Amino acid sequence: MDHRFDFVRRSTTRVVVAAGAQERLPALLAEIGAPDVAIVHDESLAGPASVLAHRLPGARLCAVPAGEACKTLAHAERIARWLRSHGASRRTALVGFGGGSTTDLAGFVAAVYLRGVPYVACPTTTLALCDAALGGKNGVDLDGRKNELGVVRQPDLVLGDVDWLRTLPDALWREGFVETLKMAAVLDAAAFARLEALLPALAARDTAAAAEAIALSVRLKMDVVVADETERDRRRWLNFGHTIGHALEAHALGALRHGECVALGMLAECRAAGPAVPADVQARLQRALQQLGAHAQWPRQFADVDALWSLCRLDKKAVASTVPTIVPTALGAGAVVELTRERLAHALA
Repeated sequence: MDHRFDFVRRSTTRVVVAAGAQERLPALLAEIGAPDVAIVHDESLAGPASVLAHRLPGARLCAVPAGEACKTLAHAERIARWLRSHGASRRTALVGFGGGSTTDLAGFVAAVYLRGVPYVACPTTTLALCDAALGGKNGVDLDGRKNELGVVRQPDLVLGDVDWLRTLPDALWREGFVETLKMAAVLDAAAFARLEALLPALAARDTAAAAEAIALSVRLKMDVVVADETERDRRRWLNFGHTIGHALEAHALGALRHGECVALGMLAECRAAGPAVPADVQARLQRALQQLGAHAQWPRQFADVDALWSLCRLDKKAVASTVPTIVPTALGAGAVVELTRERLAHALA
């Protein structure tokens, strides 16, 4: 898969996904016009990052902590100082190699260092490849608040090598496809039905099924982002499951992964919406998540309504005493429903 997406603000993102795609990186960087390369990578991927750097003569490597721990201003400053110490210029391409947290951090630094340098996202997880590395949202956390500081700046290139996904643990493998189900549920009924057909193969880690689901994710998300880059309208639909999901993720303090929390958040937001979400829609969504192997039952140790509501109120979309959420009123169709503490309590009862 090799697609170009053009944005109103005269930026273009090229998305290349294939087995062995990393072999094309030198030629693709040459097309961008970036003769110098700096790679920010998840410290747990030192070996694959070295292999990647070996393909790019003169490339330098900077390791960051795995997961959300890297998304701080302190790490952004450290990378900026590292770039400066190596004489990085506006022709230096910054490559983010790792999961969604790594690509978020690298994209943020690429947007602000020298007011912008070429940026290449190399996502190594299904979550990053299906969602996090697409669409240009980059940021860091502040005082535990997820993505409170950030920019919308499209990558010049997103390059995903399917071979990077082969060693993922099962929990990380299914995370990205949770996000694909999320998008299809509120955007495209035919895509949701196709995913339902693919679920047995995805659960069995079939690479052909994964490639098809990833291509579907790219189409769904980038069609929305191109039309609404800065989230003034349709892009809000991509937040389905994330208001309650992010609250659960923060409440669990690392005990649950992002994809697990989004799966549970989708089901909880559907229950919170009451009759706005038909029972058959909820049933199909829950069945699909279970087939994928995602959690479908809320963990009782994280069911403190007051604590969760306090975290929901930190959502960037919060207004007064409610938080707008997007839910599927039919498969492929979304609508805004205001989340309140009472509706949250009902969803978790």
